Amino acid sequence: MSNQAHMPRTKYVRPARAASDLSVTEFLTLSRVGFLPHGLVIGSCIYDAGFSVTWGYGEVTQLSVAMRKARHLAVKRMRDQAKELGAEGVVGVRLDVEHHTWRGGHVVAKFVAVGTAIAFDHEHGPEEFQHAPPLMLQGGKPFTSDLSGQDFVMLLRAGYRPVDLAMGCCVQAIDPTIVDLYRQGNQNEEIPQYTQALFDAREVAMERLAEDLFKHWPPGHPDSPVGVVGMSVDEMVHAGGASIIEYSAIGTAVAPLLEHDPRRAKKLPAPTIVVPLDR
Repeated sequence: MSNQAHMPRTKYVRPARAASDLSVTEFLTLSRVGFLPHGLVIGSCIYDAGFSVTWGYGEVTQLSVAMRKARHLAVKRMRDQAKELGAEGVVGVRLDVEHHTWRGGHVVAKFVAVGTAIAFDHEHGPEEFQHAPPLMLQGGKPFTSDLSGQDFVMLLRAGYRPVDLAMGCCVQAIDPTIVDLYRQGNQNEEIPQYTQALFDAREVAMERLAEDLFKHWPPGHPDSPVGVVGMSVDEMVHAGGASIIEYSAIGTAVAPLLEHDPRRAKKLPAPTIVVPLDR
């Protein structure tokens, strides 16, 4: 497991010179409500999940636990860097994952969390938002979100704020010996054992997302979320073998803004249809 404690700390970067991975549209949308980037923030973790063996059939609990811990470590380190930059939160978070099998049969996962740290700029922000409460969480921790700049502003106008990245995962082993594919021949029929196994793995990933989220932010906590938006479930083949499938669920947990927050729209904003021109 990597340790970033001994790595050089990133110094505060003035917002006017801060690097970010925001698009021009995102930058302009955020600036209209007074938020400017404070820098590109990155957290990483290289995690050794043990030896690659014949996993059999069903969930590989050892790998599921390792993938969960590694994700949370990478995101925590990204958030810590954002706090050092004086940011209120991080938007546009991407979580990149690579699986490898190293010498000796060790299953190793590399996680990199990347996002843009932002904060309200009192010098250039709109006058009507100058007295808006900060969006930092209890204890001065920045929020984390995988929402785009546009979705972040839309969320504020609708009366909500991002709290944290919600994550859940499940690593499932699919033993190819449970089905005699040669006997099936060219029958063009479903393999129900595989269908059920992958369905169960997706459900477990989403259930763990909710379990971990509300365990960390229990009801009654000042930052307790009311739900998760923008959730997606991704599938990837694990380095432990072609029959090891990992499902990861990720989304942004949200909580209501304070009633007197001036960023709340008096009338809920209407959804906007956006057609990407690069596809």
